[in-house]
Amino acid sequence: MAGVKLAGVSKNYGAVNVIRDVSLAINDGEFVVFVGPSGCGKSTLLRMIAGFEAITSGEVLIGGSRVNDIAARDRGVAMVFQNYALYPHMTARENITFGLKNIGTPKAEITERVGRAAAILQLEPYLDRKPKALSGGQRQRVAIGRAIMREPDVFLFDEPLSNLDAALRVSMRTEIAKLHHRLGSTMIYVTHDQTEAMTMADRIVVLRAGEIEQVGAPIELYERPANAFVAGFLGAPRINLIPATVATVDGESVELACPGAARLSAKVRAGSAKTGDHVTLGLRPEILSPADEGPLTGTVDVVEQLGSMQLVYATLNDGTSIVSELRGGAAPVIGSVARFAIGPSTRHVFDADTLSITLHSDALHSGGGA
Repeated sequence: MAGVKLAGVSKNYGAVNVIRDVSLAINDGEFVVFVGPSGCGKSTLLRMIAGFEAITSGEVLIGGSRVNDIAARDRGVAMVFQNYALYPHMTARENITFGLKNIGTPKAEITERVGRAAAILQLEPYLDRKPKALSGGQRQRVAIGRAIMREPDVFLFDEPLSNLDAALRVSMRTEIAKLHHRLGSTMIYVTHDQTEAMTMADRIVVLRAGEIEQVGAPIELYERPANAFVAGFLGAPRINLIPATVATVDGESVELACPGAARLSAKVRAGSAKTGDHVTLGLRPEILSPADEGPLTGTVDVVEQLGSMQLVYATLNDGTSIVSELRGGAAPVIGSVARFAIGPSTRHVFDADTLSITLHSDALHSGGGA
């Protein structure tokens, strides 16, 4: 096992900067997820760690050793791709052991390793089947088994679940999390799916346009986003971002003028806002709900029935779209005008540069807050 360190890493394709001066330390045994929209550079960054992409500038260190000029096969990493890349004419066992046979690993050692990998991944009944006789989840486990056989210092996963259906993705998320717990290995995982990031990671790295926006534990990024982009990217349904104007300021307390003459209070860092400032108010859907009384008013557009809850989509007077959660009770009728109450949890406030100016306290973690 080994930690990974990126020091001022950049990647250019001609005049196009894909990765821009990224620095990051990943601890030995940590599960880190790179997340961000398509084209943000997360897969390119992973491939630079793997040695599949040349580094324009900066350094990559694995286990404390600089690996910029070391071939991919000698870096002590193993990569699991989006495409399983299994040989169709080989059995699962042959696919898993192919790499070790090529480098002349003794047969007894191969047998021991494949038995151990198959047990970890629950593949024993499928080792003599060819890929066409395996399900998508089983094929992905074979691909992971091939990586385990190399006994790498670092596992790299490049969107490994994107080709699976919804049920299999949930199952494989659990399997990979269990694998990390059993092996205790350093794992770096790339995905565009924020649910995967939130449920699997020790820490999440949010990327945009080749730069790191924020790094932290999933709950930290969810509760304390550095800016509106991070707030909007993490959470399903997405956070409601509502334009507002600072009406009054009293130390750390502000009153915000929102669409439809609504007035809402919030806590911000002292000196971070002044009367007349245009800001953005962030309200998570779980703290917003249809009610008889509430400060926000909107026309109901859609109601999604999800069993234990309903999602109510509405449009405020200024055209801003919002979504709220309703647990229990009848949902408002589509086309009707409804009021929306706001619960006691955090109200995120972002300044004109979309940076968070919200005042957070320890009460945040026990359900309190502004």
